[in-house]
Amino acid sequence: YSLRFNEMRSIIFIFASVTISACSTELVPGAERVRQITPSMTQSCEFLGPVTGSESMGIDVAADVRSTFNKIRNEVAQRGGNAFVVTASSTSQAQTVAQADAYRCA
Repeated sequence: YSLRFNEMRSIIFIFASVTISACSTELVPGAERVRQITPSMTQSCEFLGPVTGSESMGIDVAADVRSTFNKIRNEVAQRGGNAFVVTASSTSQAQTVAQADAYRCA
């Protein structure tokens, strides 16, 4: 009995770990250098276009927000940018959505 219980507990732990980690977006190389700036800081920057990030049903609201902004940073980095300005955002218990403008700044 105890062997089956321990096996079942291990399977549940592995499943839970994979499920939880699947909901979190990690940064791609270079995205850790992408920063959020204010609109007034864009005068010497090149506009690269709009980007969007969203996350739902994560561990908690904070994890959804972090994952959403990681998605924005990843997209900005993939476009060759290093900064973004948030243009709209919405957070609830169920979902976080953010829109931003991507920039390459000197």
